[in-house]
Amino acid sequence: MSSSFLKNTGKLLAGNSIGQLIGIIAIPIITRLYSVEAYGEFSSLLAISLILATLSTLSLHLAILIPKSEEEAIKVFKFSLSLTYVFCLLISAVLYFFNEDVVSLLNIKSTPLIVYSIPLLVLLQSVYVTVTYMGVRVKVFGKVSASKVVEGISDRGIAILSGFSGFAFVGNLILARVTSSALAILYLLPTLKRYQGQGKTSISNGFIVSKYKRYLQYNTPSMLLINSMLQLPVVIIAAYFSSASAGLFAIANRLVNIPVTALGSAISKTFMQKIAEDKANDDIEKIKQNTDVFFTVLFAFLLIPFSVLSVVADSLFIIVLGDKWADAGILASFLSYFAMSTLLVQAFGGLFDVMNKQQTRLIFHIGNFFVRIGALLLCVYLGYDLTKTVLIYAIASIFMNVIAMGLLLRCVQQIQSLLSALITNVIPLILFHVLTAIVSSSFDNILLRYSLISVLAIVWFFIIGGLGKIRGFKK
Repeated sequence: MSSSFLKNTGKLLAGNSIGQLIGIIAIPIITRLYSVEAYGEFSSLLAISLILATLSTLSLHLAILIPKSEEEAIKVFKFSLSLTYVFCLLISAVLYFFNEDVVSLLNIKSTPLIVYSIPLLVLLQSVYVTVTYMGVRVKVFGKVSASKVVEGISDRGIAILSGFSGFAFVGNLILARVTSSALAILYLLPTLKRYQGQGKTSISNGFIVSKYKRYLQYNTPSMLLINSMLQLPVVIIAAYFSSASAGLFAIANRLVNIPVTALGSAISKTFMQKIAEDKANDDIEKIKQNTDVFFTVLFAFLLIPFSVLSVVADSLFIIVLGDKWADAGILASFLSYFAMSTLLVQAFGGLFDVMNKQQTRLIFHIGNFFVRIGALLLCVYLGYDLTKTVLIYAIASIFMNVIAMGLLLRCVQQIQSLLSALITNVIPLILFHVLTAIVSSSFDNILLRYSLISVLAIVWFFIIGGLGKIRGFKK
């Protein structure tokens, strides 16, 4: 890996990590200020908006990194924003006629007017993502990173201040989200000054649609399926169980996915830029080599912390969030390996685009959608309780993520990297869980138990030659 790749990844990772750290610090306060029901309603509305945001640009924002000419890139950027504005107007019109149906579907117990926040959330989410891709193109990685910090501080700060002021209801959580996204966008806008004053271009919208039609044909359906798989579980749980159940699942899913949010976006953007440059230079062997080294190291290092999380999540949630969130800890332990596999798929997802395998991704995600959401709906149909439903859903999702990772590595003929990683780590993984089970059953003191589990994790790190892998990766 080149030093520039590591440096750029580090910049994006720093901002994401700080933003997530702020979230980690704030969550124990937020969970004590807001009810499980309020958090569940907010999570349902946010889930709907994130699904719809996928359609707002028709995935053209992903193409901002591709053009060689700045004129074409800015045209893609502006066209993406135009699509977003039109789409949000359509959402507003639909909500006007189907307000009661949406309120009933999501089990909203507060004001029905709260659903009108959906188009605003879609607008700000889409604009922010589009602007960040332009920021990555012009290589202002530091500014993109800092925008995540701005977003994190303002979001959690407003939510906490509102809660302490005595107005701890779902509307304040939405206000915090809207304000933080707006501030992050405003922070990034000065980085685009270089494009101010550009006159009309000869590049038409039709040309952009024609040239990047593969993004519309394959990326948009794929991204819609991906986001639906990520967000629909919250909606389904809210509809078939309750807002409180949706809140428990949402907080568990959010916390276990903090590393995914912090690492996945930073890695995927810089990794995609790196392999796109190598592909432009027809250096396929370099893509293969970098993918093999990076996947092998990342898999081994992620397995350890997520394994620890799967063991301690149930008791950790009670300590950190409070007794009313105890069931969320159980759900988090089920979701830990699912989160790890999701991070890997997200980190290497750019291989589909760079290697022109968008059709493969679409076909896979159609099957992935039906397996994961189908497993969830089947559990609901069979009348399983929330805990059993989430466990089965997590197992089905892990299985499909392994298949996805195999397809991604197959794009660069490195599927042996996945097989090797699975075979190499299976025995240490089983041994870790056996030893932690012995520790958990032998010691009642939580502090002592956590200390011994941490020691086991550190020993595991040295057994796999962790320090040597880090040195080899830097080279």
